[in-house]
Amino acid sequence: MPGPRVLIIQESPKKRIKHTKLAENSGFMVDALPDGSNAEAVLSQNKPDVVIADTSSPQFTPFEFLRKINSSDIPCKILFISPAPDVQAAVELMKQGALDYLIEPVQEEQIEFYLQKILLENGQSTHEKHLVDMSKNRVKIITNDKEMLRLLKLVEKVADSTASVLIQGESGTGKELFARYVHEKSDRRNMPFVAVNCAALPEALLESELFGHEKGAFTGAISTKPGKFELAHKGTLLLDEISEMQVHLQAKLLRVLQEKQVDRVGGTKPIDVDVRIIATTNKEIETAIKDGDFREDLYYRLNTIPLLIPSLRNRQEDFDPLCAYFIKKYSKIDRRNVKGMTKEAFSQLSCQKFSGNVRELENIIHRAVLLAESGQIKPCDLLLTSGGTMEIPRNQRADIVDDSSDKTLKDMEKRMIFHTLDETGGNRTNAAKILGISVRTLRNKLNEYKKILNS
Repeated sequence: MPGPRVLIIQESPKKRIKHTKLAENSGFMVDALPDGSNAEAVLSQNKPDVVIADTSSPQFTPFEFLRKINSSDIPCKILFISPAPDVQAAVELMKQGALDYLIEPVQEEQIEFYLQKILLENGQSTHEKHLVDMSKNRVKIITNDKEMLRLLKLVEKVADSTASVLIQGESGTGKELFARYVHEKSDRRNMPFVAVNCAALPEALLESELFGHEKGAFTGAISTKPGKFELAHKGTLLLDEISEMQVHLQAKLLRVLQEKQVDRVGGTKPIDVDVRIIATTNKEIETAIKDGDFREDLYYRLNTIPLLIPSLRNRQEDFDPLCAYFIKKYSKIDRRNVKGMTKEAFSQLSCQKFSGNVRELENIIHRAVLLAESGQIKPCDLLLTSGGTMEIPRNQRADIVDDSSDKTLKDMEKRMIFHTLDETGGNRTNAAKILGISVRTLRNKLNEYKKILNS
């Protein structure tokens, strides 16, 4: 019997891709549409368990669509997402059976919460079995390295415990991948896995994200919002880059870990939570403790199971299988017929420092798969950096570089950027990853081109 399925109706390509990945990571098979023109046909043919629909999508009328679902024999639930508040519509839609009516901006954890809820409600059916089967294969850690294999065995021994895990390692080594591996090897694998980046939010906002807030707790708190601890109840909470959390908030976090209760901002009573904590950092916490930037008691609370992920430059045995894995992965995703790389390309690639570790290697391979003209990646396809500047050979593919029009490296760089944006459907995040640059750098480049055009 097929596994759980979701239909996503979302006009924005960026949001459509984000919601698709989120649903796939939760164990769902996905049908994604830019508008509602074919929604009824997909609904009738594939019989999804849930629909996630943007109320502003073209050819889509929420009330009419919900009426058709209610009158059909398909036991489907629908989660609406609206770009603006509409209390009357929200109340009426939920009266008629809508799962919820979320207002933009919507946090990924809010959608994940409902997806997990649907899976749990169907837990006695084959849906639960499908989720377990998905979890066994969803996280892939490719390694032949002895230290990595030792860490994986350690994870298997302690995964079913309640012990906190502290994962340390350089950026790009795969700390979040290990965190997900711990979760999926544990008896919490069918419960939520919620991640929060402690470095991405200011202290006041991070407190609300972690512990939640009540309506009216502060300016802008127009409704009650559960925090990440509540969303991760019975599951796993990943505190990414924990060393960036302010000391004041560390004290509150320590209390939650000790009491197993959270107090929402503006709340009047504690809420019980059962959460397995995994924390990651790319800094030396011992140094942060000496500098007074990290609480020693919190460190000992988190460091019950320590995992130190080695850098890629210290994992020579992993280089070959990782290259092969990423070539196969992106050849399939981007529908390319690339089978491997030449010895010259492999030799040139293996001489890199890889300060970005596995993430950097993955981005280089992804880019090379897109640029390769034959079934083998050549040195010219790698576009390796030299002194921080992207090298784009003049003998690169004709549709990227045209010697007759592109006379400078700047011209070729511009052509490469626009070509990659075309390849990704205008998705700047994916384009930046393929190009091996940050989204900020890409944005600055585009702004620079715009100024030249308008001058």
